[in-house]
Amino acid sequence: MTRRLPAPAAAGQPRDLAGLLADGAAGLLAEAAAVRLLAGHGCWLARTDFTGPFIAAGPSPLSGQPLAHVRWKAAARALAGGQLPASRTEQAILRIAASLAAGVPVRLGDAVTGLDRANLAAVTAAIWHAGGCHRR
Repeated sequence: MTRRLPAPAAAGQPRDLAGLLADGAAGLLAEAAAVRLLAGHGCWLARTDFTGPFIAAGPSPLSGQPLAHVRWKAAARALAGGQLPASRTEQAILRIAASLAAGVPVRLGDAVTGLDRANLAAVTAAIWHAGGCHRR
């Protein structure tokens, strides 16, 4: 059983949330890459309008350990519908992450246009990770 995750109230919580999401994506290369991209960007996991409705948390059915999952398709629909206001860069990062994790269509050329070097490097690293090449 999963539940909606309470919104982060303290600065340290997005890092904890990133760990729970990483645990939830363990063994799934593309989802793990998307989680790393989203967490590394730093915006989305600190936003209560994202974490409350679009992250589900609960115990692992196998181990009982806590983990979390992004509701990628729902988040992408909300972004496309204007319910998640964001900068162009924030939109691109979420769209690319949702595409990697859940197959949400993204026009990659449009998404990467205007990204700075750091964000382009993060996207590239996520694509490498999703493909099974772990660059550092």
